[in-house]
Amino acid sequence: MALRQKSWPGAIVLGSDFKALGVVRSLGRQGIPSIVIDNLPRSAWFSRYVVKHFLWHGSMDNTAFFDFLLQISQKHSLEQWVLFPLQDEVVEFVARNAHELGQTFRLVTQGWDIVQWACDKRLTHRLAQEAEVPYPKTWYPTSEEDLNTMEIAFPIIIKPAISIRLQNATRLKVLPVNNYEELLSQYRFATNIIEPDQIMLQEIIPGDGRTQYSVASYCKEGRTLIHMSARRTRQYPIDYGLSSSFVEAIEVPSLFELAEKLLFSMKVSGMIEVEFKYDIRDGQYKLLDINTRPWGWHTLCIACGIDFPALQYYDVLGRVPLSFMPHYDYRWVRMLTDIPAGIQEVREGITTPLAYLRSLMGKMVFSVFDWCDPLPTLGDFAITLFRYMKSSKLIQITQISAHRAESDERRIASDNEISTQAVHRLRH
Repeated sequence: MALRQKSWPGAIVLGSDFKALGVVRSLGRQGIPSIVIDNLPRSAWFSRYVVKHFLWHGSMDNTAFFDFLLQISQKHSLEQWVLFPLQDEVVEFVARNAHELGQTFRLVTQGWDIVQWACDKRLTHRLAQEAEVPYPKTWYPTSEEDLNTMEIAFPIIIKPAISIRLQNATRLKVLPVNNYEELLSQYRFATNIIEPDQIMLQEIIPGDGRTQYSVASYCKEGRTLIHMSARRTRQYPIDYGLSSSFVEAIEVPSLFELAEKLLFSMKVSGMIEVEFKYDIRDGQYKLLDINTRPWGWHTLCIACGIDFPALQYYDVLGRVPLSFMPHYDYRWVRMLTDIPAGIQEVREGITTPLAYLRSLMGKMVFSVFDWCDPLPTLGDFAITLFRYMKSSKLIQITQISAHRAESDERRIASDNEISTQAVHRLRH
C-alpha cells in the first residue's frame, strides 16, 4: 500500500541509531513522517514518529541496496522524499551515487567531489594545510619499508584514512603504538584489514575529553550561516572513544574562525560537525575530523535553539535557512555509554564519583529517553543487551574453539611422542 504524502514530502532515514532518532523526532514534531531503513533495528526503529520500517539484510552501500531504494520508492510512492544517511559508509554511498539517487529522491548529501574531503582523512589534512588550520603531525607510509625511514616520536596511533573500515572489523577507531616493535606488529595487523596506502600514523595529542571540542555549523556552498560550539567532555572508551557520551554546550569563539576557513575551502552545504582537540603543548586547537552527516549529540543543538535536521530538510525543499543564536545552557548524555565512561574515569583518577554525579545535574538532553516518545528507550536497551549477549556468546565460542584446538595439538603431540617411543623400542 502506498504511503500518502501531504503538502510536504516525508524523510527516508538510512539508519536507526540514536542519531537517526534525533532526526526522526525533529521532523516528526513538525508533522513530517519518516521511514527508517536499517540492517539492525535500533532506537529510532521504535519511535512513534516512524510510519514504516524496512529491514535490509546486508551492507547498505552496494548495488543491491541501491536497487532496493528505487524499488521501495516506486512501490510506496516515495519519489521526492528527503534521503538522510546517518552512517559514514552510507554517506559515502549516497555521495558516490548522488546523480542517480537525486533523480528519485531529494538529497541532503552533496556529491563525492565535496564529501570526499571529509571522508578521506588524507584529503582532510590537505584541506587543513591549504586553509592554514593546525592538525596533528601525521605520517603516510605506503609500505612497511617506509617505516624505517620515518622519524617517528612515540607514542602514536595507527588509523585508516577512512575510519569506518577498521572500526567495522575490530570495533576500534585507532591502534595505539608505544614503540617500534609495536609499530611493526600493529602495522602488519592493519594491513590485513585495509590497504597499505590508506594507513596513517599520527601523533597523540595529550589530554582527555575535556580538551576535545566541536563546532556545529550550517553552510551554503561553504558560507557558514549558523554555528555553535560544544565540549565533548566524555567519550567511551575514554582513551580512543567510538563516540561521545557526555557533551556540554560551551561557547568557544576562537574555534569558529578555524571551522569557517575549512568549510569555505570545501564549498560544503548542509549540517556539518568539525572536531578539534586543544593541544596544551603549543596552545593550539587542532583539527581531528569533519562529519557531513548528523553527529551523535546534534539533539543538544536543538535544545540550545538550533534544529539542524529541520534546517536541512527545509533547505533542500527550497526554504532559505534562518539565522539563530544558540543559548549555551544544556548538556547532552548517552547513559548507556556514559556510565561505563564515568567508571573508567574514576578508576583512572580523572574524576571522582561525586564529581561525576554533579556533572549530570542541571539542564540535560538525553540521547534516547523522552517522555513523549518512550518506546525507543526500551528498544535501545533491549538491542544493546542482545548485542552484548551475542558478542559474549561469540567470545565464548572462540574460547571453546581455541581450547579444543589446543587440546587437539596436545593430543597430536602426545600421539607423535608415543609413536616415536614405539619406533625406538622396535629398533632396539
